[in-house]
Amino acid sequence: MASIQHILVALDFSESSRFALEYAELLARQFGAAIDLVHVVTPLISPMPGGCVPPFINNPGEAHLVEARACLENHADELRSRGLSVGTLLVEGSPLESILAQARKRHCDLIVVGTHGRSGMAHILLGSVAENILRAAPCPVLTVRHPSFKAKG
Repeated sequence: MASIQHILVALDFSESSRFALEYAELLARQFGAAIDLVHVVTPLISPMPGGCVPPFINNPGEAHLVEARACLENHADELRSRGLSVGTLLVEGSPLESILAQARKRHCDLIVVGTHGRSGMAHILLGSVAENILRAAPCPVLTVRHPSFKAKG
Protein backbone atom coordinates (compact mmCIF):
# COMPACT_ATOMS: atom_id res chain seq x y z
CA MET A 1 0.00 0.00 0.00
CA ALA A 2 1.25 3.46 -0.90
CA SER A 3 2.11 5.93 1.80
CA ILE A 4 0.21 9.19 2.19
CA GLN A 5 2.69 12.00 2.77
CA HIS A 6 1.03 14.97 1.05
CA ILE A 7 -2.70 15.78 0.99
CA LEU A 8 -4.32 18.45 -1.16
CA VAL A 9 -7.63 19.75 0.20
CA ALA A 10 -9.86 21.73 -2.16
CA LEU A 11 -11.77 24.40 -0.24
CA ASP A 12 -14.63 26.50 -1.56
CA PHE A 13 -15.50 27.56 2.02
CA SER A 14 -18.84 25.73 1.90
CA GLU A 15 -20.07 23.45 4.69
CA SER A 16 -19.13 20.50 2.47
CA SER A 17 -15.52 21.55 2.10
CA ARG A 18 -15.17 22.33 5.81
CA PHE A 19 -16.49 18.85 6.59
CA ALA A 20 -14.01 17.35 4.09
CA LEU A 21 -11.23 19.27 5.84
CA GLU A 22 -12.02 17.37 9.05
CA TYR A 23 -11.38 14.09 7.21
CA ALA A 24 -8.14 15.45 5.77
CA GLU A 25 -6.99 16.41 9.27
CA LEU A 26 -7.69 12.89 10.58
CA LEU A 27 -5.77 11.33 7.70
CA ALA A 28 -2.86 13.77 8.05
CA ARG A 29 -2.56 12.86 11.72
CA GLN A 30 -2.76 9.13 11.05
CA PHE A 31 -0.14 9.19 8.30
CA GLY A 32 2.01 12.13 9.45
CA ALA A 33 1.19 13.87 6.17
CA ALA A 34 1.48 17.53 5.20
CA ILE A 35 -1.62 19.34 3.96
CA ASP A 36 -1.99 21.97 1.26
CA LEU A 37 -5.25 23.91 1.28
CA VAL A 38 -6.22 25.20 -2.16
CA HIS A 39 -8.94 27.68 -3.04
CA VAL A 40 -9.64 28.50 -6.67
CA VAL A 41 -10.97 31.91 -7.63
CA THR A 42 -12.94 31.62 -10.84
CA PRO A 43 -12.83 34.54 -13.28
CA LEU A 44 -16.21 36.18 -13.80
CA ILE A 45 -16.04 35.71 -17.56
CA SER A 46 -14.00 33.17 -19.47
CA PRO A 47 -11.63 34.56 -22.09
CA MET A 48 -12.83 34.63 -25.68
CA PRO A 49 -10.79 32.91 -28.39
CA GLY A 50 -7.44 34.64 -28.50
CA GLY A 51 -7.61 35.36 -24.75
CA CYS A 52 -9.31 38.74 -25.15
CA VAL A 53 -11.17 39.89 -22.04
CA PRO A 54 -11.01 43.39 -20.58
CA PRO A 55 -9.10 43.13 -17.25
CA PHE A 56 -11.82 44.90 -15.26
CA ILE A 57 -14.37 42.24 -16.30
CA ASN A 58 -12.18 39.21 -15.66
CA ASN A 59 -10.83 40.50 -12.34
CA PRO A 60 -12.53 38.70 -9.43
CA GLY A 61 -11.95 41.77 -7.27
CA GLU A 62 -9.19 42.58 -4.84
CA ALA A 63 -11.59 42.47 -1.89
CA HIS A 64 -12.60 38.91 -2.78
CA LEU A 65 -8.97 37.82 -3.09
CA VAL A 66 -8.09 39.37 0.28
CA GLU A 67 -11.09 37.68 1.91
CA ALA A 68 -10.26 34.32 0.33
CA ARG A 69 -6.62 34.58 1.43
CA ALA A 70 -7.75 35.41 4.99
CA CYS A 71 -10.14 32.42 5.08
CA LEU A 72 -7.42 30.09 3.80
CA GLU A 73 -4.94 31.37 6.37
CA ASN A 74 -7.50 31.06 9.19
CA HIS A 75 -8.10 27.41 8.33
CA ALA A 76 -4.36 26.81 8.02
CA ASP A 77 -3.56 28.56 11.31
CA GLU A 78 -6.18 26.48 13.09
CA LEU A 79 -4.62 23.27 11.79
CA ARG A 80 -1.09 24.49 12.52
CA SER A 81 -2.12 25.27 16.11
CA ARG A 82 -2.97 21.57 16.40
CA GLY A 83 0.49 20.55 15.20
CA LEU A 84 -0.02 19.92 11.50
CA SER A 85 2.17 21.07 8.62
CA VAL A 86 -0.10 23.17 6.37
CA GLY A 87 0.46 25.28 3.27
CA THR A 88 -2.03 27.48 1.42
CA LEU A 89 -2.61 28.04 -2.28
CA LEU A 90 -4.85 30.73 -3.74
CA VAL A 91 -5.07 30.31 -7.50
CA GLU A 92 -7.19 31.78 -10.28
CA GLY A 93 -8.75 29.72 -13.04
CA SER A 94 -10.98 26.74 -13.61
CA PRO A 95 -11.52 24.83 -10.34
CA LEU A 96 -11.03 21.46 -12.03
CA GLU A 97 -7.89 22.34 -13.98
CA SER A 98 -6.37 24.34 -11.12
CA ILE A 99 -6.88 21.60 -8.52
CA LEU A 100 -5.47 18.94 -10.82
CA ALA A 101 -2.49 21.14 -11.74
CA GLN A 102 -1.68 21.78 -8.08
CA ALA A 103 -1.96 18.07 -7.25
CA ARG A 104 0.51 17.25 -10.03
CA LYS A 105 2.87 20.13 -9.24
CA ARG A 106 3.03 19.23 -5.54
CA HIS A 107 3.18 15.44 -6.11
CA CYS A 108 0.19 14.89 -3.84
CA ASP A 109 -0.66 11.41 -2.65
CA LEU A 110 -4.33 12.21 -2.01
CA ILE A 111 -6.90 14.87 -2.93
CA VAL A 112 -9.74 15.51 -0.47
CA VAL A 113 -12.80 17.34 -1.76
CA GLY A 114 -16.31 17.92 -0.45
CA THR A 115 -19.37 17.21 -2.53
CA HIS A 116 -22.42 19.44 -2.69
CA GLY A 117 -24.90 16.64 -3.20
CA ARG A 118 -26.49 18.20 -6.28
CA SER A 119 -28.67 15.99 -8.39
CA GLY A 120 -31.03 16.31 -11.31
CA MET A 121 -31.00 19.56 -13.25
CA ALA A 122 -28.60 21.31 -10.85
CA HIS A 123 -26.03 18.57 -11.44
CA ILE A 124 -26.54 18.74 -15.21
CA LEU A 125 -26.26 22.54 -15.36
CA LEU A 126 -23.51 23.08 -12.79
CA GLY A 127 -21.62 19.84 -13.25
CA SER A 128 -19.60 18.30 -10.51
CA VAL A 129 -16.05 19.42 -9.89
CA ALA A 130 -15.61 16.50 -7.47
CA GLU A 131 -16.81 14.00 -10.06
CA ASN A 132 -14.49 15.38 -12.70
CA ILE A 133 -11.55 15.39 -10.28
CA LEU A 134 -12.24 11.70 -9.61
CA ARG A 135 -12.01 10.97 -13.33
CA ALA A 136 -8.80 12.89 -14.05
CA ALA A 137 -6.78 13.00 -10.82
CA PRO A 138 -3.14 11.87 -10.80
CA CYS A 139 -3.68 10.27 -7.36
CA PRO A 140 -6.50 8.81 -5.22
CA VAL A 141 -9.38 11.13 -4.35
CA LEU A 142 -11.51 11.12 -1.22
CA THR A 143 -14.90 12.74 -1.76
CA VAL A 144 -16.75 13.67 1.39
CA ARG A 145 -20.48 14.26 1.52
CA HIS A 146 -21.75 16.53 4.28
CA PRO A 147 -24.04 14.55 6.64
CA SER A 148 -26.97 16.89 5.98
CA PHE A 149 -27.10 15.77 2.31
CA LYS A 150 -29.42 12.80 2.01
CA ALA A 151 -28.58 10.08 -0.47
CA LYS A 152 -31.12 9.71 -3.27
CA GLY A 153 -32.17 6.16 -3.81
